[in-house]
Amino acid sequence: MMEKLIKTAGVMIVNDKPGKNITTEWSLEGETADSRDLMLSIISNTPDAIYIKDNSGKYLLINTATENIIGKSAAEILGKDDFYLFPVIEATSIMERDIEVMKSCQTKTYEEVVTDASGELATFLSTKGPMFDENNEVKGLFSIAHNITECRELELHLANEKKLLEAILTSVGDGIISCDNNGLITFINPIAERLTGFTQENAIGKPLEEVFRIFNEDTGEKSESIASKVLEKGIISELANHTVLISEDGSRKPIENKAAPIIQDNGEIIGVVIVFSDCSDKKEKMEQIQYLSYHDHLTCLYNRRFFEEELKRYDTTRSLPMTIVIGDVNGLKLINDSFGHDVGDEILKKVAEIIMKECRSDDVAARLGGGEFVIILPRTEASEADVLLKRIQQSLSRQRVGAIDLSVSFGFETKKSQLESSKNILKNAEDNLYRHKLYESASIRSKTVNLIINTLYEKNHREMLHSRRVSEICVLIAKSMNYDNDFINQIKIAGLMHDIGKIGIAENILNKDGELNDYEWTEIKKHCEIGYRILSSVNEYSEIAEFVLEHEERWDGAGYPKGLKGNQISLQARIISLADSYDAMTGVRTYKGRASKEEAVEELCRCSGTQFDAELVKIFIEKVVDELENLTDEILLG
Repeated sequence: MMEKLIKTAGVMIVNDKPGKNITTEWSLEGETADSRDLMLSIISNTPDAIYIKDNSGKYLLINTATENIIGKSAAEILGKDDFYLFPVIEATSIMERDIEVMKSCQTKTYEEVVTDASGELATFLSTKGPMFDENNEVKGLFSIAHNITECRELELHLANEKKLLEAILTSVGDGIISCDNNGLITFINPIAERLTGFTQENAIGKPLEEVFRIFNEDTGEKSESIASKVLEKGIISELANHTVLISEDGSRKPIENKAAPIIQDNGEIIGVVIVFSDCSDKKEKMEQIQYLSYHDHLTCLYNRRFFEEELKRYDTTRSLPMTIVIGDVNGLKLINDSFGHDVGDEILKKVAEIIMKECRSDDVAARLGGGEFVIILPRTEASEADVLLKRIQQSLSRQRVGAIDLSVSFGFETKKSQLESSKNILKNAEDNLYRHKLYESASIRSKTVNLIINTLYEKNHREMLHSRRVSEICVLIAKSMNYDNDFINQIKIAGLMHDIGKIGIAENILNKDGELNDYEWTEIKKHCEIGYRILSSVNEYSEIAEFVLEHEERWDGAGYPKGLKGNQISLQARIISLADSYDAMTGVRTYKGRASKEEAVEELCRCSGTQFDAELVKIFIEKVVDELENLTDEILLG
């Protein structure tokens, strides 16, 4: 019978009602050639896969769509079963369903997932029915399989979008309520539950006005139904200001909200979504934002923006005479580089505090940025401004941050006529400030350098002794080379200050017992540049700043921070490097024992021409090293 079907392309149709066999066989045999060709064409060209199997699962008939799906020709498929064509798991699933259809003698529809010709998984809606022979016994089955992969992917995509939308609506920080076009609630998120006092279970299906009870805060009157308004006009609508929501427990919360229509593709409005939030603290936040927009966050003085606006407001005849004062903290960058920005910030706050305390209520004090301050003094003569600045300076002189004195240079200019430009007055005040800074700032920077040295020595007594020994060794080397007193004095100070940059290194690293790790070593290597920044800011030390910057360079170019080589390194830096290394070897170290003179000399010889200038090493060994035996800590401290 099956051979006959293959030969004639016969199709069997069975009734799915058990106990009643209405099997029919329609054969192309005996029909006209046109009818036969038509039927074969329909089976061959239908986009759905059509196939017939025998009761062992072997394919007896397939159409073109089946070939395309499997990716094999009819010759390769016919006579084969699904285990030959598909992975075992897929073939097993197909076989189980085939057996179920043939055993039940009923036509059934399944979703089947198989690997198609491209290697991708495809989903089919397969309708399978039993086929019978003349004795009404099942001899196989037929199947029509429709590819529903895109449909299922679309359904999955829509389901994921729905879940995502629900997750978003559930997790957003605003309350969300939706209702249908009859005003009945269809959704309420957790925030809306908290604000209204109604749970989703209690709210769904209720009229919006029973849950979303809003009133005018000023009049106490019930607000217009925002849902009705949106449904009527079909546009986004907002609540009026001063709207309060009364929750189920009677508590009142000021809210802001928007309501928008839910519109289908055909333009029909099917509901309203309301988004609202508790704005109880909005006024406070707005005040905070306004405060921050006009105030300097560090000092609490007004900022540049507010100063510029106030300067325009005060630029009137009734404010004359108006004096503008400009102040600048002396040595702030040096303090930041040496002691850290936290110390610098404390100085700025202390200066601001004194300025605010000494100014009148009508005066405007602002921080322009960095260490720069400005004061607008309306109806103030120059003599009055001078008295104010003297009070400020007296207050500053009584304050310190740690061991650091507060030093601020001031300049001012007074506007006496409306014809004078406020911008020119401000510029003249700045010019006066910079004239004062020329000597005031230089003095404070010099004092700060001395403070830095003393602070470093207080942090680490060993550093003090080391620096003094290096200084004396540098002097002995310079003398042995017959340099004049100016050179000797210069190298003495440079040697003393060669490690001043270590003020910017954490104390736990400087005093660590044991070898430094990579991070700690990277931090230590910064001391050359820190020392350079400190010393270069002070005129009297600016020249030796270069020597301090270069004292860790090597003759072979493998040093830091610039990687200078040979005579590119200043002679003073080469002398400091040699003295520093010798004392580091022979002095007391945290993680290594003290080297003997002989061991240190041997190491200098080994590194001669690589780390050190070979000529300097030779001079040091021949003329200097023996003199160092008398260089004791007692003498250095003496």
